[in-house]
Amino acid sequence: MERKTVIIVFLGLVAAGALIWGGHEYHQVQVKNIKISQVKRQKATLLNTNAKLKGTVTAAKQAQEAAVKAQRQVQNNSADNKAEQTSNATMTANITTVFNGLYNYNQDTYQQRQAKVKRWLSPKLNQQYFGGKSQLYGDGSQVTSKLTQLQVYRQAVSGSQLKTLVVTKYKSKYASAKTWNAGTSVYEVTYDNTKQQVTAIDSLISKAE
Repeated sequence: MERKTVIIVFLGLVAAGALIWGGHEYHQVQVKNIKISQVKRQKATLLNTNAKLKGTVTAAKQAQEAAVKAQRQVQNNSADNKAEQTSNATMTANITTVFNGLYNYNQDTYQQRQAKVKRWLSPKLNQQYFGGKSQLYGDGSQVTSKLTQLQVYRQAVSGSQLKTLVVTKYKSKYASAKTWNAGTSVYEVTYDNTKQQVTAIDSLISKAE
């Protein structure tokens, strides 16, 4: 009986040891699998990072090549570039003259505006702005106006016609009033590069400040 009991106890200890050992091995396998998964994720992250870096380097290299190519093109076409710069400068100067003439006046110089801008306006615009009763601005002979800021932005080219965006800031007052009223106006201006004249002035935005 005692011998049987000893055998049973021994078998129980063996079974318990097997379970403990099996559990330990299972835990080790799980830890190993987790480490393998972590390594795989790290490897995937590294590969992804390398791909992004390669893409960034490639993009930077392409941008640099494009810049060099553009610079060479500018150098090769320096004569054309200088001609375009001269044309843009002339256009900006003529448009500036027109808007200075239209916006800068007082009671004494109001009637002299057309003489200042006639050369740079097309016949149609001269009629619109200064054609007697149909003049675009109406009667401003009792108004003093000053152009405080002017910006000209070239937009598009269609043949000899250049489209520009003109942003003006100005202030004005009526008769002998002491208070000035400020405002901002935005225009789309069409310029004939051949005739060197403004052919259209379309108001886009006009607001008081």
